[in-house]
Amino acid sequence: METQAIIELFPLFSVASPETIEWILSVADEEHYVQNEEIIKENNCGKAICFIVSGWVKVRSRNSNQEVTLEILSKGDFWGEMEILDEPLKCIDVAALSEVHLISISAQRFLQMLFKDPQVHHKMLQLSVKRYRYLYRRFQLRQQKPKIRLIKTLIRFAETYGKLTAEGLEILQITNQDLADVANISNEECQNIMIQLQNQGCIEINTTQQILSLTNLKQLNHFAKQL
Repeated sequence: METQAIIELFPLFSVASPETIEWILSVADEEHYVQNEEIIKENNCGKAICFIVSGWVKVRSRNSNQEVTLEILSKGDFWGEMEILDEPLKCIDVAALSEVHLISISAQRFLQMLFKDPQVHHKMLQLSVKRYRYLYRRFQLRQQKPKIRLIKTLIRFAETYGKLTAEGLEILQITNQDLADVANISNEECQNIMIQLQNQGCIEINTTQQILSLTNLKQLNHFAKQL
């Protein structure tokens, strides 16, 4: 990757010194994965931090042969920092939901970077606090109706990762089960709500291209406030 591209794509590196950026580019590994391929295998977390250049991934938990999607991430986001800074989580893996291009930095080199560049260290703390706040808000959503949970999940994906097109904000067509897991609702509730939103003209799904478009973000925000 080019220096300017990594600065613009990843907020963590927006404050890094030129020397840090050059060093990152020299030690980072570029990786490519196809849809449904495992990126991080179970019990193999904590060895590197990964930054998504393009594509979509899901972080999932597997316990007693039951799979639950914990989070869905896309372009500009990253994962693995918690496992490097603290004890690695067990029974967690990461899989590609689409074709994925990412760069990875080993745990040892990532820690070296934090010690070398105080600005990046501080930015890492800020991003960690931001994630904690998001998890707290997500926990609060459990008190809301299923439709609100799902709508706010869709809005977050669209505003964070979406691509603006003539049809609206475009994201990956995420499976109902994955959406249900992240929104903490049942698969049946998710299916029914998605049908409602399509009938109300709020979303459109192109199964051929695996695209979900939020076609009426104003109405979705209205629903989220009124329900």
